[in-house]
Amino acid sequence: MIGMVKRHNRCAVIVAVALAALAGAASAQESEGSGQDVSNVFLTFHLVQADGFADEDPEISDVVGELRNLFSFQGYRLLSTSVFNVGLLRTASGSSGAGSQRIIPSDSDTPLTIMASVSSRRSTGAVRARVTLTDETTRPTGLAMTVNERLPLLEASVTMRDGQTVVLGSARRTAGEPVLILVVTPRIDP
Repeated sequence: MIGMVKRHNRCAVIVAVALAALAGAASAQESEGSGQDVSNVFLTFHLVQADGFADEDPEISDVVGELRNLFSFQGYRLLSTSVFNVGLLRTASGSSGAGSQRIIPSDSDTPLTIMASVSSRRSTGAVRARVTLTDETTRPTGLAMTVNERLPLLEASVTMRDGQTVVLGSARRTAGEPVLILVVTPRIDP
């Protein structure tokens, strides 16, 4: 019985030493490439409505100056803020991933979807994103049937520095509706 316990303990020690060696090798491999790879990027999207607003919206005060340089609207107000955490997988050329989020702006019942494909390398401190803003319109087809349509309102590809705020563009849902402007700020997860 004692011999069996000693053999069992010896096997447990051998397994523990082998696992520790494997963990050390895996840790060394991770630290070799960790200076180049990014595992997460946080994208903060602001959906802004441009129109004749007289009051300044304090939530977007940091981007209003840039909006005034790009567009000639009287005022701007924030409709929605969305934050994505896009998990990135390692590839031969860096790290990449994708995410999407459905939002309903405060002025509408019709949802919008923001989709983003992201790639990044820590060594450059830059994030490359392809972003699409899509209108999720539902229209009746008759006999109580409806069809969901995805109408792209805005598509943009951009390379941004970590923490840089970028105006992606503007779009209207219909000719009679106000202009929507999409702004994004990436943050590379340290």
